[in-house]
Amino acid sequence: MTNRTRLAVQKVSVVVATYNRADYLRLCLACLRDQDYAGPWEIVVSDDGSTDHTAAVIAEARARRPDIPIAHRWHEHQSYRRAFTVNEGVRQSTGDLLVFLDSDCLPARDLVRTYVTRAVPRAYYLGGVWKLTRDFMERALASAAQAEPGPLLAEAAESHSQKPNARKRVRTRYWQSRLHALFGLGKPRIWGGNFALSREVFEAVNGLDENFVGYGQEDSDFRDRLVMSGCRPVCLHLKAVAYHLWHPLDMQARHEADGGRGNRVYYNRANVETVCRNGLRKL
Repeated sequence: MTNRTRLAVQKVSVVVATYNRADYLRLCLACLRDQDYAGPWEIVVSDDGSTDHTAAVIAEARARRPDIPIAHRWHEHQSYRRAFTVNEGVRQSTGDLLVFLDSDCLPARDLVRTYVTRAVPRAYYLGGVWKLTRDFMERALASAAQAEPGPLLAEAAESHSQKPNARKRVRTRYWQSRLHALFGLGKPRIWGGNFALSREVFEAVNGLDENFVGYGQEDSDFRDRLVMSGCRPVCLHLKAVAYHLWHPLDMQARHEADGGRGNRVYYNRANVETVCRNGLRKL
């Protein structure tokens, strides 16, 4: 890759999707405020109607790093609407490179810088999500108020802190995505908790399709439309790393997907359009 093919990034927006996970968010923001990226950037917390102490956690993060703009985009919770929440974060953001995280993910210190230095036109960038054990989560949340990002991430990187086969799973996704990038085989999988792309590419497909309500399929649909638009994956699973904190399955969110069947039926619809109609803009 030559310098001529690099994407000239003017500003980064990190969009963090959250809902009633204030203590998880505290750890996520702690790791974000310790990023080693020196360019202009901002954090947008897109909040699907939290009723816990999320606002206080964001205020605390602002006080610790007043030099980093941290916006809190809150909207009323109607049901699990991850597609809407992600789009709302983008609507609030101002950067030309968009990095997406979930609030239960701890970004490695070089995550933002890695995405910026590897950014190329007409592409989307796939990061790795390394799943952590329940024991690690309990220890981390118990000391969240005093947590230091360096030691926290160092422990998360140890194999004993990660779920069995966590490394194998990331490497498998990496090679699956590489095969697609090189030969067009299969479909690369986007981890909604850690990926990036330019605002231009996001807007070209009109963002995520907000017809997806409840758990699942919205990221796969977004990936499909990116591929249809001619974008290719940049496989950064082993370089742009985030660590996923354990949490129980959100069964309510799964049931909110129109009785548990609506999202999959809609995903398998005929004649999927590259530019969704109910997305970032209403067409």
